[in-house]
Amino acid sequence: MDPLNPDHAESIFVEYARLLERDLTENRHPARADSLPYAKPVIRAAIRISVRRLADSGHLTAEMREYFETAYVSLADYLDGELVDLLTEFRRAGEQLTTESAVVGEKTGTAAWHTLVKSGALAGEVARVTTTEAEELRKEFQAFATAM
Repeated sequence: MDPLNPDHAESIFVEYARLLERDLTENRHPARADSLPYAKPVIRAAIRISVRRLADSGHLTAEMREYFETAYVSLADYLDGELVDLLTEFRRAGEQLTTESAVVGEKTGTAAWHTLVKSGALAGEVARVTTTEAEELRKEFQAFATAM
């Protein structure tokens, strides 16, 4: 599929939008980049072409623009599988600690506590990098959408 072909771009975006909606509904974020139907650059190009096509035809509403922007920015939440596994384990450990009724001193000896301690800095760095990428994608989207 050629993301620069408007018909192909639409198909690429529809596949991605379905996946994104499913992942959001099932609370699968961050999600694995290898679950995307196409590579991130292909999806980004398809979104740009789709937005341009809608703008040129006069059919790009504010609501649709916001929908495309959200989809574009959400690409930042698709990460390498190992990072998703790390963040998933980190989240589970945190949830486990908040639901356990053990005394704080006893919690520090649990596997969940050790997982948080070992992976906390890395999880924070992944979150920072993901947030930075999301902001860059937002600026990129706004730049090309405004230029239309």
